Amino acid sequence: MLEVREHFQRVLEEWVPELREAWLEYLKSRTAEPEGPSPIQPVAFKRVREASGSVAEVRGRDDDAQVWVDGTLVERVVARKDFTQELSPAVFRADGMEFVELFDASPEALAALDEYRRSAGEPPWEHASELLADGLIDVHFELTPRGRRALAQR
Repeated sequence: MLEVREHFQRVLEEWVPELREAWLEYLKSRTAEPEGPSPIQPVAFKRVREASGSVAEVRGRDDDAQVWVDGTLVERVVARKDFTQELSPAVFRADGMEFVELFDASPEALAALDEYRRSAGEPPWEHASELLADGLIDVHFELTPRGRRALAQR
């Protein structure tokens, strides 16, 4: 049981350090459940089409991803098949429009991820939520195909 507690505390410290104390107090004293962290739905693909301003996002599991254009669900795809290319830039066609990939992660987060990948040192935990939300890493801090495309553009 002690191992589980230590693991949980380490996960809190790595992923949500600002909520660590609130979650520990909740578990210890049964206080009100902390608000957060909000769930992260990693992006498989994202782009704003410059000509029209339309935004395309692909989110979801490998076998059931949803394509959203301007906040409207337009189709479902198999992300594992459609978004595993590692060459950049990735191009995707949806709702009669062509979208070229865009990354939201900050330059600092991308630099830290690139350094981690090259050195195999300690993961850049301070950027974990941002990198996961942008679909660049998985929960084990492994690069996703999207992450490899993002680093290839650097």
